[in-house]
Amino acid sequence: MSRLLEYLSLVPKGIPNVVAIVEGIITDIEFKYKVLSEDSRNEIIRRRLICFWCPFNNTNAESSNEHFELTKEHYSTCRCDKHCSLCGCPIDIRTASLSSNCGAESWNDQNPHNKIELKWKKYVQKI
Repeated sequence: MSRLLEYLSLVPKGIPNVVAIVEGIITDIEFKYKVLSEDSRNEIIRRRLICFWCPFNNTNAESSNEHFELTKEHYSTCRCDKHCSLCGCPIDIRTASLSSNCGAESWNDQNPHNKIELKWKKYVQKI
C-alpha cells in the first residue's frame, strides 16, 4: 500500500474521534512549549515511554512476536511517523490526548473475543 493510501485509510477512523485528535494536537503543542502543569507533562512522558517499548509501536511491531500472535500477520507500513499498529494513531498525538485510553482500546472494540490489556488509561488530573 502506498504511503498516501495508508494515511487516507485513517480518515474513517479519525472522524468519530475528531475531538480527541484535536485535544491531542493542542496538548502536544502545549507540552512542547512547556505550558502544561507538571502532572500533565509527567503523564505524557510516562505514556510515551510505555509506547516506546510497546510491542505494538510500529517500529517494534514489524518484528514483534506479540503483534504476530495477536493479529496473525506481520506488521508492515509505509508511514514515516511513529504510530500505534493497533489503532493507527500517531503516538505523540494519542499520548497527549489525556482523555483517551491506550490505542489497544480500539483493537478491543473490534475484537471482543481477543482483547488485550490497555497499557494506559484516561488521565484524571490531580487538583
